[in-house]
Amino acid sequence: MSTTLIVALVVGGLAIVIAIGFFSQAVERARLEKARAVAELHARWNHCNGINAALPGQFMSPDLKKLLLTVEAALLERLLSHDPRHEAAGRLAKVREQLAGAGASAGNPEMNISDETAAQKVRQQLGELLRVLELARQDGLIDDGTLLRWSQKIRRQRTEVTLNMLRALAEAAMQAGKPRVAKLQYERAVAYLSKQGANAPADQLAVFRHLLIQAEQAAAQMERAAPGTALSEGVQALEEDDQAWRKKALYDD
Repeated sequence: MSTTLIVALVVGGLAIVIAIGFFSQAVERARLEKARAVAELHARWNHCNGINAALPGQFMSPDLKKLLLTVEAALLERLLSHDPRHEAAGRLAKVREQLAGAGASAGNPEMNISDETAAQKVRQQLGELLRVLELARQDGLIDDGTLLRWSQKIRRQRTEVTLNMLRALAEAAMQAGKPRVAKLQYERAVAYLSKQGANAPADQLAVFRHLLIQAEQAAAQMERAAPGTALSEGVQALEEDDQAWRKKALYDD
């Protein structure tokens, strides 16, 4: 065997080994990319499904239910195109059945939002809903007009959640004979609306300013009736509400 032939065989062997290595890497990259796509689609579908099921009824309309089911169906179709044997196959059939029939009606139970914890949870759900719709727009599942319309509505709902919570806390404080605590809650509402600038609903701002004046008058009347008691209560109210006041940034839009 000549030297030239030996060299050719060695070079050919190395080329084959290198080609096999590149091919293996390409196959592994494709496998990892598919796994990543499946995991991402599964997470997005799970998220969309969760919001569809858990969003309080006062924020879930038949139109929104149908929109979320449409997005969910599209995500499931993409998921099954990557993994036909995925467990989501059964769910896709149910979603299509709901879209074809009357199953897209809104049936979520309503939620009483009267404290910080409940308000924060609902605001988070609405924020996640907005993110689901933004991703759906990026995928071409909804158009710009649809996203704009729902974005505006969701932001209004987030504002309403905060205001309703603050008003509920203030009214509870007034009923408990603690007008200074109510005053602080109304101050939070006025500050929250004022931060929105030109976007702040003027009627809401006027309402809360009026309620604030009423609470201030009630607090002043209580202080005149029992100066020592009212002062002690006021100091305690300020201390108790300090942490809640610091948390107002949680509700910034």
